[in-house]
Amino acid sequence: MVGCRCGVGACHGVFRIVVARWLARSRNAASVASSSPATLATILNTAFHVVLFAVVAAASPLALAATFVVIESARPRADGIGFAVGYVVGTVLACLVCVVVGAAFIDGVESHGTIEAVVELLAGATLLVVGARARRSEPAPERTGRGPAIMAGLHEMGPAAAFSTAALLGFGGPKRLLFTLLAMTAISGAGDGPVADTTLVVSYVVLATALVWAPVSFMIVARDRAEPMLERSESWLRTHARGLRVWISLTFGAVLVGDGLLRLVG
Repeated sequence: MVGCRCGVGACHGVFRIVVARWLARSRNAASVASSSPATLATILNTAFHVVLFAVVAAASPLALAATFVVIESARPRADGIGFAVGYVVGTVLACLVCVVVGAAFIDGVESHGTIEAVVELLAGATLLVVGARARRSEPAPERTGRGPAIMAGLHEMGPAAAFSTAALLGFGGPKRLLFTLLAMTAISGAGDGPVADTTLVVSYVVLATALVWAPVSFMIVARDRAEPMLERSESWLRTHARGLRVWISLTFGAVLVGDGLLRLVG
């Protein structure tokens, strides 16, 4: 019990530090911007990148497939709520970490905008390569790796285990963490003030977790209507999983490469 309280206290302390740094940086940026107000184009540019990175981070067939497995368990409501809340909490924690890292990066690197554009360009190029290789290769069943291991245990999990598993998924692997970092860095660099920055962070969390909370909410609100629709969606996902991954990689890869080049040229 003492250890649990210490852990909660430590997390609360870290949260307060992150929020304090975020608000201080936003106020400083807002005071600087008072002499040269942010244009509508600047605000829309930041919002575009936040939405783009959130959609790319959210585009995970694994997260959607795991959600289908959870809401088909013996306790779909309890397990689904635990899974959805855990996924959102994991994403929020990742955002808090990336806010600190992004703010430190912007403060310490003068040409951070160029580096961000190069990272985005390389991420897009990587997705294009992955998509092209997947398109040319022969389909093979997945027998090892993180995905099958997660799917194998989800049927047996209760709400607490579903929460912890989803929190790890929400926090993310390398791809999800990278785009969370890019989004938080874009928000920190824009410095449009506490209200605008907080709105953008919340928007990122909502979009980046939509493939989990949307099916779970649908199941809770209208279970009778949701079950057949979700079954058809799961069947379609199983049939077209490989093609969907190829489409996601090629489409978002092309968009990221194009946007990265425009940022470098501009």
